[in-house]
Amino acid sequence: MKQLMMLHRMDKIRTCPVADGWHIRTFRPGEEQIWLEICRHGLVDENCTDALDWAIIARENLVPEKDLFFACREDDVPMATTIGYVRPSGVGDIHMVACRTDARGHKLGDALLGRAMAKLKEEMPGENRITRLTTDDWRLPAIKGYIRAGFLPVLHDDDMEERWKKVLAELGFNGIPMVTEDGEDTGIIL
Repeated sequence: MKQLMMLHRMDKIRTCPVADGWHIRTFRPGEEQIWLEICRHGLVDENCTDALDWAIIARENLVPEKDLFFACREDDVPMATTIGYVRPSGVGDIHMVACRTDARGHKLGDALLGRAMAKLKEEMPGENRITRLTTDDWRLPAIKGYIRAGFLPVLHDDDMEERWKKVLAELGFNGIPMVTEDGEDTGIIL
């Protein structure tokens, strides 16, 4: 089963300040295991050891030192992460959004997403900019945050409309526009 896809037209970027006692910074060489440990909090299996290879190294144009963000405590310990990079096609990509369980509740995902989206908007060429992400049906808190940030559900497979109806009903949303992979409107999910 394909993952859900969402798209942002990059027209209005929602920024969210980081909570008191927290700051956002980019990845530093040598922090690979810290990043992996954050991702083990619901994004990858706890025994995963190859996420760095398929999530970062194999992605053309992704430069961790400028594209991978951490939300850190005052002592500079990373507790949440996201990646925002521009694919060779010129389309933005939000990737690997994760937060340690013991750091949830501080809206770190919202702050990280806003920072990554602002960076993408600066880097992306042209006027018709779009950013995409993929997620799983069960990641309801993440999907809620993406919708608040302006991402729209994408109709990219036969079962997507029904799956999106179910997810949005569980979140209490209705009247959300659905779009194609290119950002064209396809209707409203009621």
